[in-house]
Amino acid sequence: MSGTIPEESMPWDLGALRDGVRAAFGPDQRRLVAQSIRSVTERRRFSAYHYQEAMRIIAAKVDGRPADELWPIIFMGVDDNDTGSFEDARFTAYANIVACMHSMRSVADNLVHLVYYATGMNRDAATCMQSERDIAWKTVRKKLIPVAVKAELDALHEHADFKYLCALDNHCKHRSIVDIGYAISFTEEEHGLRIHAFTYDGIDHAPQWVRPFLKSEFQRQEATILRAGNHLNDYVAQTLAKGRGS
Repeated sequence: MSGTIPEESMPWDLGALRDGVRAAFGPDQRRLVAQSIRSVTERRRFSAYHYQEAMRIIAAKVDGRPADELWPIIFMGVDDNDTGSFEDARFTAYANIVACMHSMRSVADNLVHLVYYATGMNRDAATCMQSERDIAWKTVRKKLIPVAVKAELDALHEHADFKYLCALDNHCKHRSIVDIGYAISFTEEEHGLRIHAFTYDGIDHAPQWVRPFLKSEFQRQEATILRAGNHLNDYVAQTLAKGRGS
């Protein structure tokens, strides 16, 4: 997981989107879109940064060390004079993972705002929301015109991993922070940071290994956002062409 787009991914020409919105709807609309673009791109960078920090901090404690050294440090609280307390490292990694998950969930909200303004929904009485608070996927999707963009945002929101991410983020924000500890599983031959089980809105969520879950969901989001972005560029270009009578 990194903050850069993999080479195999299609690019998203954000400059063309800004310019297209300006040509189609004017400079004020471009400013709104530019703010949303910045939010989407920076949320992605926040997510990558916090994930990488968490992995780096834990790796500094455990990589290359035999099990007989790790057991007393991790599970018995024995001080590690070389790299400091394992609990301090775990807590710092924990804080970074919570921040990472929050940004990964929030980028979907930022993307909805971007789509709302880039398609000019706020400029049409038939599609304009009564207040900014109403600019959410549940309401925007009902009036969103470009089918391809809608399909990608549906895919982003309806995936089981994103629903888990939302439940986890909501639980941490509104109820209590779900613990993340360091675990070793002999049955799965796995070890690392693991999110504890929790229940949200009557749904039980099993423990989840941090590294594979966040890496997979980050990459899924990246691909979906890029596809949605390119469809959005196409729609803005088509809108501009119609306005010019092409």
